[in-house]
Amino acid sequence: MPFSSLPCLKLPQTDHKVFKKDSELMPNTHKITLGISPCPNDIYIFSGLLLGEVPTCDLAFTTRFEDIETLNLLAQQGQIDVVKISYANYVHCAAHYELLPRGGALGRGVGPLLLSNGGEWSPDREILVPGEYTTANFLLDYYVQQPVRKRFLPFDTLYAELCAVPGSQGVVIHEKRFTFAADGLTLLQDLGSHWEQKTGYAIPLGAIAVRRESGIYEAIDAIAAQSLQWAKTHHEAAFALCRQYAQDLTEGVVQAHIGLYVNDYSEHLGAEGTAAVDYFLDQQRKF
Repeated sequence: MPFSSLPCLKLPQTDHKVFKKDSELMPNTHKITLGISPCPNDIYIFSGLLLGEVPTCDLAFTTRFEDIETLNLLAQQGQIDVVKISYANYVHCAAHYELLPRGGALGRGVGPLLLSNGGEWSPDREILVPGEYTTANFLLDYYVQQPVRKRFLPFDTLYAELCAVPGSQGVVIHEKRFTFAADGLTLLQDLGSHWEQKTGYAIPLGAIAVRRESGIYEAIDAIAAQSLQWAKTHHEAAFALCRQYAQDLTEGVVQAHIGLYVNDYSEHLGAEGTAAVDYFLDQQRKF
């Protein structure tokens, strides 16, 4: 069914109420692996599930928190039942996964930023990129329209190097769009704005993918919807959980992150969101 992202710091698995030992499971329980990033938007959307506040019927979830490129690679290997992926990665795992119409990240003004530590943009210099299969990498290609020298790094490592090395340039995503200026970095190009101006479509960043052979698509769709609704009606509890995982613990940054990346498209893509994703995937296949 036609229809990254967003790297964040990798954290260890955490025991929330939804995590159960095998000895605690009901006899007919279906054990499910869930892979998401520890970014505030993912934690917020799935907070109802992570805190055990939404019904899961006979599904028992074990959650794995990873940066988005690790999740992309795990999806390519078919190792996780339900996984957050970059939309740009879908062509590499579509045979085994189907995308949910909710729970992901899509919008306007949400795209990755091409930044530098001093100096002007130069396609001849190395560009740091947060993953080969990320939407950020595709939007960089869509902008430069020529071969460039790239080095792929995890998001947190990339940002640290960008801040530390004068003359470096790289693609930054997610909450660092709120802090890069204070960290002394310069905006060269908003890659999301470039996409919007050229295409007229919103930017598809990341989606929730469900393994086709798992037989749980409808159940996961319902759980994702209920989890996000719980978060919206229990914002303080959901926000507190996001604070536990956030790289930047500044309350304003976490709130801004959630406000920007959790939107109407997160509840359901709808016709406009679906058209944006279809167009994106069509363009991505051409590169």
